Amino acid sequence: MTRGIIIDIEGADGSGKATQTKLLAEALKAAGRDVATFSFPRYYESRAGKLIGELLAGKHGDFMTTPAYVSALPFAMDRAGARAALVEALAEGKTLICDRYTSSNLAHQSAKVPKDEQPALVDFIEGLEYEDLGIPRPDVVFYLSMPTDVSSELIGKKDAREYTGGEKRDQAERNMAHQDRTRTAYLRLAAEKGWHVIECVKDGALRGPEDIHAEIKALVETYQASRIKQVSNG
Repeated sequence: MTRGIIIDIEGADGSGKATQTKLLAEALKAAGRDVATFSFPRYYESRAGKLIGELLAGKHGDFMTTPAYVSALPFAMDRAGARAALVEALAEGKTLICDRYTSSNLAHQSAKVPKDEQPALVDFIEGLEYEDLGIPRPDVVFYLSMPTDVSSELIGKKDAREYTGGEKRDQAERNMAHQDRTRTAYLRLAAEKGWHVIECVKDGALRGPEDIHAEIKALVETYQASRIKQVSNG
């Protein structure tokens, strides 16, 4: 059986990651694909995920001042706890769609250090997650690109979440400077690593979910066709 693939959907809070994950999963299932979806952090499913929720809610102090090498650890451990399920799904030939993945850790932690220190931090996180912890690498990464002020406005329209103690925004979402730096880090990483940047705002207007989905779906179909051709030639 051909190994499955991991599709990682990234973006600022409020950019529509969950919606795009759902739409893509439905489209691929309708096309006969065996699909599994994951969402990280797993706030209510793992010890590390619960800790992340507490940290972002400020239960253990100001998480935004925690050194990047340290704050990366609970996110990595949360994914490590899902490793067996990820590996099993890949072995079964499934297409895995992840709402956030290691790419999120790379961008958010990079936002906490100077630009010249970011490459070493990225190497550390990738080595930790992919090599030491054996978490599978993503095959395709999409970054839903949205100006920080737009994503902040959309966050304000979301329902309060349990892990924040009833607040609409966690510490990272309230820190606009961090959100700006994270966006810059995402765009730099996308250019370096060949991630797909999906612009969510066009001509000053927010694109509709179906319009964005159509672009993502077309890129996934192109990737899958190329992969089938490679397997056939191999």
